[in-house]
Amino acid sequence: MNKEIRQLNKFDYAQYKTMQTGLEDDYMLAVYPSLTDGDNRLFGLFVDEQLVSTAGYTVFANHFIMLGRLRSDIRFRGKNYATEILQYVKELALQLPEVAFVGANTEKHNLPAQKVLSKIGLPHVTTLYAAQTKDLFPMMSKKDATVWTKLTDLGRKQNWLAQTYLSDSFPKKVFPFEAYYPFPASEKLFSEAVLEKWDFYENEDQTRYVILCEEDKGGHYLHVIYPWDDFTQQKSLWNTVQSYYSEALLKNPETTVWIDLTETEAELLPNNHPFELPSPWMLHGVSSDAHRNSEHPRSVDVSLSEAYQSIEFLENELKELENDLNEKLERANELEHSLKEMDSDN
Repeated sequence: MNKEIRQLNKFDYAQYKTMQTGLEDDYMLAVYPSLTDGDNRLFGLFVDEQLVSTAGYTVFANHFIMLGRLRSDIRFRGKNYATEILQYVKELALQLPEVAFVGANTEKHNLPAQKVLSKIGLPHVTTLYAAQTKDLFPMMSKKDATVWTKLTDLGRKQNWLAQTYLSDSFPKKVFPFEAYYPFPASEKLFSEAVLEKWDFYENEDQTRYVILCEEDKGGHYLHVIYPWDDFTQQKSLWNTVQSYYSEALLKNPETTVWIDLTETEAELLPNNHPFELPSPWMLHGVSSDAHRNSEHPRSVDVSLSEAYQSIEFLENELKELENDLNEKLERANELEHSLKEMDSDN
């Protein structure tokens, strides 16, 4: 058996189409070329030149990497190929210069995916609901129609981030950088170009702020980023969001409001809240510093984990060899039986 992992390009599309993934609607078929260039990379595991599993990554803010695009041919499952290629891509990503964090997202109910991420050394970081709505009326203040003040000063924006997400004493350590993609808060996330793109609004007594920005992620979203858990109590917060949302709807009537909520925050929503709360997503990941520290010296847990993975892989290899040997013995017995029949006929 000849096995290899290599980076895929747009010309491997025909190979990808031959995979039997078992998915009724595989979005990768529609966007395949874009997954192999720019900030995206895609890799394939081949067995005897047959593509049996894929995985890839996307780079965000030049320093943060999210793994994904894990696909397996159902005819080759149970052979540890998904774990093998994801481990390969993770290690490759951690070797890139300037990388700060490598992570992956999976839905909370997807236990097999969580098991794979744990196997390759990506621990759970946080769990978030992607709360979405097109009707903010139940959240708005009915008595006060005022809105917060828009900030235009870059230094003021940076100061707010320094007081919240970048402060060691601030409880939230994960920043929802884009819809679907939260990362551990870091100065590397907040370049001047990014801050110029985001709109910051500050309340009247200058004790709270909210970030609002529009994003295209398959659908068009107004992404609301609010650092505290008192989002149901802040005067005019949702009036401010609604004012911005009304303008967004004029440009794109299909715009949806998106706010990431922790499980604790989701429980704080009022009974009449308008948000849809699909299955929460779990962020797994490791910083490059933590990864390097874990290697020197390497912990007993990591060594045992890798040993178990190696044993599992060898067991699968031996099982394949045993199956091949049984098939060859069966064919040999059939041939011997045929030869005996020929001898008896003569």
